[in-house]
Amino acid sequence: MPEDKSLGSKILGLFVETRDDDTPTTEGTPAVEVAEKSAAQLVAELASQSAPKKGALPAEGPAPRGAGTTAPRPLPSVPVPAGPVVPATVDFDAVFKNAGLDPAELDRVRKAEELLKGLPEGTPKEVKRQIVEASLRAFGFDVQKIGHAAQNQLKAVDTWVRVTEQQTAKAIADAQGQIAQLEDKVISLRADITKRSEQLASIAAAADLRRSQVGRVLEFFQPEPSAPGPSKT
Repeated sequence: MPEDKSLGSKILGLFVETRDDDTPTTEGTPAVEVAEKSAAQLVAELASQSAPKKGALPAEGPAPRGAGTTAPRPLPSVPVPAGPVVPATVDFDAVFKNAGLDPAELDRVRKAEELLKGLPEGTPKEVKRQIVEASLRAFGFDVQKIGHAAQNQLKAVDTWVRVTEQQTAKAIADAQGQIAQLEDKVISLRADITKRSEQLASIAAAADLRRSQVGRVLEFFQPEPSAPGPSKT
């Protein structure tokens, strides 16, 4: 198996032993408990080799709706799409900025996300916690503020979704009102067409009746055509 050179695997080696089958184990005392200072220093050295420069962190794509949290129930007036829903491309940094979140909080959560993504699959949760916390301390982040910052982001996302739902519901209600007005107009126009068609048919029938009456008078008073005289040869 090729050697895994990722930052997460390197950091993982500081805290757990690895069996021949590459399965991490937590047997024994984690290195973070016996030499937290030296581990933090090594973490900082490893992170400095691959960490992007400040201000150039990779942009995170939008998480699928409902991932890690319960999806809010759509408003009754908003139709639910019948087919699969593709996550939209959303600038969540702008959403958080408009919500007034501290950029430092965004940086803390972003760094924690990067560290978690870099850890190998199957790493025990407690080991992940030790690795991420030690790494964040090495980067100079206050670990106690990570949870609070993440909660603020969730609140900002929930508020943004609620506002968007309200705006969508209002737009749909306005559109439905316009559709109802147009439908009423269509009904009115169809009734007018029917009325005018019936009026035309009635007028045509009256005209035919009058033609018949006048025709009888004309037939009565119209002189008979004279018979032609004998032809001269």
